[in-house]
Amino acid sequence: MVAIPGLWTDRLFDRVLPPVVVLIIEDDTTGAQALAAVLVIDGFRTTIVESGLTALGMPLATTPHVVILDIEMPTCDGFAVASAMRGSSRFMHTPIIAYTSLAEADVEERGKQAQIDAFCRKGVPIQSLLDLIGHVAPV
Repeated sequence: MVAIPGLWTDRLFDRVLPPVVVLIIEDDTTGAQALAAVLVIDGFRTTIVESGLTALGMPLATTPHVVILDIEMPTCDGFAVASAMRGSSRFMHTPIIAYTSLAEADVEERGKQAQIDAFCRKGVPIQSLLDLIGHVAPV
């Protein structure tokens, strides 16, 4: 088995029916829209929200296959959002990928405690994120 850079978990993920639905939780609207545009070109369906509270209040019909989660957000950081998601029956098994400008070493311990499944640093080639999404939401 090939190691996936940034993968923090060894749990198995269920196959999903395409299109893969990605929820982007990001307070930087411009960055979130740019990421969503790239994902849509690659065949994903995306929803953008600016906070974890908004994500937790979304209608059930918009439950994603994977969450791309910013860590540095005002009011409620990504660690708190991930912990809240893991405490809800709706998101407890949804794969979460931390997507941040912080270094992996700076977030890994807290990320694993919050049950975040993987890490991708902003600014690296997008293929790294696409590989992680493909692993946690296989089609």
